[in-house]
Amino acid sequence: MQRNRMAKIVVMGCVAALMAFASIAQADMGGWGGKHRGFRKIAHALALTDAQKAQAKAIFQANKPVVKPIFASLRTERKNLQALMHADTIDEAAIRAETAKIAAIQADLNVNRANVGAQFRAILTPTQLATLKSMWQGPAVPAATPPAPAPAS
Repeated sequence: MQRNRMAKIVVMGCVAALMAFASIAQADMGGWGGKHRGFRKIAHALALTDAQKAQAKAIFQANKPVVKPIFASLRTERKNLQALMHADTIDEAAIRAETAKIAAIQADLNVNRANVGAQFRAILTPTQLATLKSMWQGPAVPAATPPAPAPAS
């Protein structure tokens, strides 16, 4: 029972760590990829005009002061969680509470990303919006072919 509980705690910690690292990686552009690479790729795929690029840049720049303290809080809480997870005495309630704090911060980031995304989508033409939506869907996954039946012996 104790082993199962510990495994759950470790899994929750790993999930929280992955979410935190993914968020930090996207922080440079207010959620649109580090060092402008993600935005450049999207801008090229959508064939944004110079005016649209300027509008998008303004949206992302305006978002930086909003996300900066959120990311700082996320880093702090992640450090706190790491300290709790590596403590000599495991305090399950404290780990759960810290994980809940991280989840709440991650939710704030997700809401922020949704808002910034809505602002970005508002500057797109209907054709660009359709292209963007098709980019979100990604490539179609082919149906797996069933394995050939084993030869009869």
